[in-house]
Amino acid sequence: MVEKIRQALLKREVIIIIGLCEVFYEGRAASTLGLGERILMIKSDQSILIHRPTGYEPANWQPPNSKIELRIEDNILILEARRLNPSEMLIIRFHKIYHILSWKLHDDAIFSMYATEEDMKKAILAEPSIIEEGFKPIEEERKLKPSGFIDVFGVDSSGRLTVVEIKRRNATLEDIQQLTQYVESIEREFGVRPRAIIVAPGVQRSASRVMQMNKIEFRCLTPKKSMEILRKKAGLDDYINLE
Repeated sequence: MVEKIRQALLKREVIIIIGLCEVFYEGRAASTLGLGERILMIKSDQSILIHRPTGYEPANWQPPNSKIELRIEDNILILEARRLNPSEMLIIRFHKIYHILSWKLHDDAIFSMYATEEDMKKAILAEPSIIEEGFKPIEEERKLKPSGFIDVFGVDSSGRLTVVEIKRRNATLEDIQQLTQYVESIEREFGVRPRAIIVAPGVQRSASRVMQMNKIEFRCLTPKKSMEILRKKAGLDDYINLE
């Protein structure tokens, strides 16, 4: 068992150990986690994560490049992970082991995170020509009575009021009906009927006929394209908080 884990560490394999363990940490603070059934994951960079049966965050963890040592004492598998700078030690004592799995994993894919509806709106505000040349945003998140908010409210090149509704996925019949209500609310407020534009990656077939009946226009904008626009306009972190 110990030798299997050591060989996996030498090969830089990802290791998963499931069993009954207790965990001790000493370093910038100190903590103790009593006996419980948990999942230990050692990644190929020798970072360590200890997960309980519920929740997505690890109960304990150790950053990459930890020095890992193994030994058996009184039928208990003891794993120690040390770091020198800062000085830290994570000790895991397995009283029972249910399963050990190790495998060499390869992952060179590039992570891409696409925009939310809020980011799509920011892209339109940063580059109004997405709607059309001459479009000028006046207000975002305009509150309507009795309820609802217009994503972007503006005027076109001829000065006509324009209501813009944004959807991250293909617009549905319900989205078109909602936008129609917004148009009617603005018409009651200003006494003129505004243009209505739905901005989305696409429109569901069931919504197309209602769009035509209500003279609602469509502009294609995807979350990916919005992200590209935001990257050009400013640094990505100015628009999206990567947690």
